[in-house]
Amino acid sequence: MPGELKIDGAQGTFTADADGIPQTHTTAPGDTERKISFRFGVSEQANLECANRPLTGTARVWYAFTDLSSGELAPGQTISLNLTNPSTNAP
Repeated sequence: MPGELKIDGAQGTFTADADGIPQTHTTAPGDTERKISFRFGVSEQANLECANRPLTGTARVWYAFTDLSSGELAPGQTISLNLTNPSTNAP
């Protein structure tokens, strides 16, 4: 039945390149770095952070959290999944 299957990992939408390789993920309520890493097979959470590092300052990532202690990300942010072409600025 549609909508009955629970998918582990992040729930937001994503874009992919012509080969079907995910490039970006738009966060949904409840998404965390760990869930995104799990869904897209990013081997380590640190790799996701590296793909979304700020150009300046001391922050480890540019994206925003709704709850830092749980790692929950603010919904509606488009973050990079491409470790070879990282996004170094907030959109």
